[in-house]
Amino acid sequence: MNTIHSGSMKVAADNFYISQSALSQNIKKLESELGCTLIDRTHSPLKPTLYGKIVLDRAERILFLANEIEEEIARRKRIDAQTIMVGSFYPTLANSEMVYVANAHPDLNFQVVIDDEPALLAELVKGTFDFVLLSKPRSIPGFESFELTREQLFVSLPNNSPLLDKESIACDEVTGLQVTVPSDLDGVSSWYHEFLDEIDMKQENVNELSSEEYFAAMVNPDVIHFRSSLMTAPLNMLSKKRHLPLVEPEIWRSILVMYPTVKAKKLESIFKTLKQGVQTASAISIIPKLLQFSASSNLVIKESVEKGDE
Repeated sequence: MNTIHSGSMKVAADNFYISQSALSQNIKKLESELGCTLIDRTHSPLKPTLYGKIVLDRAERILFLANEIEEEIARRKRIDAQTIMVGSFYPTLANSEMVYVANAHPDLNFQVVIDDEPALLAELVKGTFDFVLLSKPRSIPGFESFELTREQLFVSLPNNSPLLDKESIACDEVTGLQVTVPSDLDGVSSWYHEFLDEIDMKQENVNELSSEEYFAAMVNPDVIHFRSSLMTAPLNMLSKKRHLPLVEPEIWRSILVMYPTVKAKKLESIFKTLKQGVQTASAISIIPKLLQFSASSNLVIKESVEKGDE
């Protein structure tokens, strides 16, 4: 097939990293077995004889069927694969770290449901989930948890900010800024607002936007906004703004994994992969990991427990 399609023994041999003589000998052997000439060698580029056209047609069908077998087996394996049910309070983890995990375990199917933590815990206890990703530790008999990473809170400053020379920003310095925060961003809005309440931030200094408006504002060089160390962001924003960690005290939260004790052995390899793939809270300057991940055919992400049931 390659010889006919390329029209050259040399090109076909190069494509398969073999010598031209080796390829010629193989074709002559096939011709000998079939008792006919398959290639008209008087033409340049090479052309198939009538017999060669018959073999070429059948060969293309054979290779198509061979590929179809592989695809069908892979599809059947995906259908028959064990499904790992995961609950996440944080869409960022579902769309980045869980994609990494799914790609690392092609023999498993993963279904991630995004919902608030009380709903996830209730379903975990009921047995719906194999494990859940949370932000606050819980003590429930029969269940274990571990800290996957810590997420730190940063303030993104425009180029004209007088605070640019600092390495960090104290909490009391935030109260004098006009800060933009998202009002409905799952996994982070409540955290941001809890912090603002703790430092007695004046309401007039807080600019609340919808999630869509907030992400658009993040690339505005004049807007001051919060950004967590696990949130992905456009690369052009990283080059235009300075990101200072909040300190005194350092503002962070744990990202926890909670699971039934009886499933510890079953989930061991998955947890190992999850730990390898998670972005550390201090890696604010690295390329957003979401840009490094491709989609995964064995991962399904749903918005909530209720919608997941539907």
